[in-house]
Amino acid sequence: MRPSKFVTCFLLYFLYTAPHLVQGIDPLSHELIQWREIRSSNGTKPSDFHYLVTGGYRPPVNDLVKYAVSIRFGDAKRFFGTNHMCGGSIISKRAILTAGHCMYSKRGMMIQARKLRVFAGTPRRLEEASTTQELRVKKVLPHPKYRPGKYRHDLGVLQLRDEVSPTEAAAIIPLADKATTPGQLCTVVGWGTVVQFGPSPDEAINGDLEVLPNSECTKLANFNPKGMICARNRDDSEVDSCQGDSGGPLISENKLIGVVSFGEGCGEKYSAGVYTDVYYYHDWIVENSAHLRLVSQVSLVLALLQPAWW
Repeated sequence: MRPSKFVTCFLLYFLYTAPHLVQGIDPLSHELIQWREIRSSNGTKPSDFHYLVTGGYRPPVNDLVKYAVSIRFGDAKRFFGTNHMCGGSIISKRAILTAGHCMYSKRGMMIQARKLRVFAGTPRRLEEASTTQELRVKKVLPHPKYRPGKYRHDLGVLQLRDEVSPTEAAAIIPLADKATTPGQLCTVVGWGTVVQFGPSPDEAINGDLEVLPNSECTKLANFNPKGMICARNRDDSEVDSCQGDSGGPLISENKLIGVVSFGEGCGEKYSAGVYTDVYYYHDWIVENSAHLRLVSQVSLVLALLQPAWW
């Protein structure tokens, strides 16, 4: 091998392989290759959709991460959590609310339910805890008007085969019961990258934001006031959702008001993150998760009655 070729290969190794090794990812694994396809799905630029909370913080006790889940593709055979692809919110024992674009591959094909796993009660992405619950997905249900590569109606429900067991580490979050108002304080939670295209954290991060008026949001590309809200931190523009936060919760007063959808970069000055408006889609969300609540209640009643049958 000529020296010039050796130097080229050496540089390529550190540019593409070494960074992944630092994060504990096997760059040659089948799961990572598939995940890369999903991560750049819908034909968008890497900066279009977000995965983590840029410029965020870790509170001494995180009372909000119990509502969030890590949605993962395939199996992480070597390192727990390296197949994280999106966030989500627990809205019933058998339903997870997430972004529509988290449900499609690079080619615009819906991801098969059997290839997804939901992890609840696990505040650390790379470390399985005693409270961690691994849940199988029964059905992938994007909003019927969502189209891959588009920005409207960016939400969907993952119907679970297994029930989430409510604990201090995994809890059902109530849906917003009224429209958001400008200036409303909120927090985004996720495992997204700490800077654009940077490393993803192990422990979940929070970012405090405020809902902006539509007069400001409509200045953002692809924003539509029907079904979208936007939010930013007026004191620190670097606080934002980012790669890996997609589908995760935007929370206000312990209620789910938004789903991380898209944005231009991460923490860009004079910009803001765009979130699917949960209240706008309230009826559709309830319709596609309420019967799952009923199934859970019936199962509980049958379990209580079972001793009487013997």
